[in-house]
Formats: sequence, C-alpha cells, structure tokens
Amino acid sequence: MSDNDLIIDDHRVVSMHYQLTNGFGELIDSSQGDLPLVYMHNTNALLPSLERELTGKRAGDPVAVTIYPEDGYGYADETLIAEWPRESIEQQSQDIVVGMRFKALVEGGEPQMVTLTEIRDDTVVLDANHALAGQVLNFTLAVVSVREPTEDELKQGFATTSNAPGSLPGNGR
Repeated sequence: MSDNDLIIDDHRVVSMHYQLTNGFGELIDSSQGDLPLVYMHNTNALLPSLERELTGKRAGDPVAVTIYPEDGYGYADETLIAEWPRESIEQQSQDIVVGMRFKALVEGGEPQMVTLTEIRDDTVVLDANHALAGQVLNFTLAVVSVREPTEDELKQGFATTSNAPGSLPGNGR
C-alpha cells in the first residue's frame, strides 16, 4: 500500500494545514503561509476529540470540526484565578504586561503556565486556566500526507521530519 492510500490511524504520521477560529469566527491560529503541522496520530499530540474526527481520513481530505469546551480544554475554573503581590512578579520580570504567560509554582510546588490578566496597584491577577478554556473551537483542516512512522519515531513516540524521506517539516505542536 502506498502512502497515498494510507488512512489516518494509530501511530501514522500526519501532515496537515489548519485554521482555528473561536465560536465568534475570530482567528486563533493558522498554518497558512507556514509549514504544515506534523504529528503522530493517537499519541496525545492533539486533542483526543480532534484526533477522533481525523481517524480514517486520507491525504487530500478536507475536514471541518467544531469542538465544544467539554471536549476541548474544558470550562474556565474560577479557583485557578488568583491575586498575587505585584512585587513577586516584578522580581521575575521588570516589564509586566497583561497577556504575558510564564511558569509559576502552584500548590504542591508544581510549575504551571499562568497568564497575567490584570495589573492592579499592589497586586496582579494570574489565571492558570488553559488559554482556550471555555471556548468553542472551529478547526478547518487539509490533510497533506499520511505515512507510516520510522523505527525511530515509533521508539520515541512522536513524529520527526528530518529522518523520513519525503516528509514535510512541522511545528511539533
């Protein structure tokens, strides 16, 4: 079976272009004008709900998928939003701006990505929810290629592009 005939299935390496908009039609991310995204299917590289929709597709297939928060990044959790002393953040970065993302230690000493959402006189508001929590996600996808993984890719559990003949580079998301 040639790579042109392969369907997207477990551990196959998929190359695709994508456009992601929110429920209001606002562009969130896109590969347009860039290299396609390359990933190994069903290895937790993408949202499981998106991988389910891609399973069985072939190169050349267009795919449109709407993912609601419960199947995406969940709903925003108010307990993950907290006020912190402004000076504790300014010690780490002199230029603090709304929207900046960085790792912060949370309960138990685990590092977690947070977004600075508000700057007040003496405090800042940090949000540890995923940036896409609570959003409806609309994916428009164009499958470019589907291929078998190399031995090295199978061992490491993710797709690479440098060691596979005819593969396309990706951004590894």
